[in-house]
Amino acid sequence: MTRMEETMEETKNPGAAAPPPSRHALILAGGSGTRLWPRSTDAVPKPFLPLAGDRSLIRQTFERAAEVVGAGNVWFSARASHEPLLLREFPEVAPSRLILEPSRRNTAPAIALSALSIEREDPEAVVVVLPSDQGVRDGAPFAAALRTAVEAAEGSEAFVTIGIEPTRPETGFGYLETDPAEREAAVRRVVRFVEKPPLDAARRYLAEGNFLWNAGIFVFRIPVLVRAMERLCPDILGAVRGAVDALARGDAEAYAREFGAARSQSVDYAVMERAPDVRTVPCSCGWSDVGSWEAVWEFRPRDENGNATEGRVSLVEAKENLVLASGRPVCVIGLDGIAVVDSPEGLLVTRRGAADELRAWVERELSRGGRP
Repeated sequence: MTRMEETMEETKNPGAAAPPPSRHALILAGGSGTRLWPRSTDAVPKPFLPLAGDRSLIRQTFERAAEVVGAGNVWFSARASHEPLLLREFPEVAPSRLILEPSRRNTAPAIALSALSIEREDPEAVVVVLPSDQGVRDGAPFAAALRTAVEAAEGSEAFVTIGIEPTRPETGFGYLETDPAEREAAVRRVVRFVEKPPLDAARRYLAEGNFLWNAGIFVFRIPVLVRAMERLCPDILGAVRGAVDALARGDAEAYAREFGAARSQSVDYAVMERAPDVRTVPCSCGWSDVGSWEAVWEFRPRDENGNATEGRVSLVEAKENLVLASGRPVCVIGLDGIAVVDSPEGLLVTRRGAADELRAWVERELSRGGRP
């Protein structure tokens, strides 16, 4: 039955229950992955790399999203310069499902732009927002958590997140503090968002048991997002509305101007942390942000000596290393705890865990006009 036929049926039978809102997924394909040089570059950033298996991170994200909402209801938010990458990676996706941003304005404007675009097709839709660059070892519990989150969002005015059950006192992630009285509930109320904590706080969060990692995965009904942005960040919503109108009438210049006028801010700060009703679905699925070579080493299978390798690699008296070859052979002798990553863009040799130093070097080179 078409949407028009459903509407006509409801008119004939006003007592009939309204059909549930349809479900869409929005994959955020931004990010530069500066901690993953030399594989991740501005031309081919992290989401398009096979860092957590034999398929790219964004392809794996697409497959997880399609399992819950259907492949035809998956949308992509990406920089316009990455359109060729998306078309090559997803020949089966209609170009109309690509929401291309003319400039970088962070996740609040990006999500608003896509949500308003989806709204034109499906005003009451539930939208699942997924980062494109994460890894999941066990897809079944992840899909189950997403379905629970969608069902919770369909029947409420809440924003619903996926909270990852922490496995260690991690200082590199944000946390969701949940109501201790709901510790066993399938859907829990979020008391507050917590920024990346110091180690002593992270240890306390792990011991208390009511803190979850914030994976940056959000589920909401489009009207809920629009009303929240009208109240919390009307300037962002107004600029994005102007951009969507310009895009609809085919005015590329006005589209770039209006979207560029949107204040750059993350959706966490602009909306989620100030929303009155945020809930979370706990999930234990072998999740990783795959945000550094250390995270890649942790996520990948390792041999009996703790080495994770790819390509033509030889190891002699070497333990707990990440060695990724690209074409030419790589040999590591007598070294432990290092990362060696070869690529046509360059060669990285570093101790494992030096992600911040690597990012600082890449950003410094870019600021100087170089090409790391």
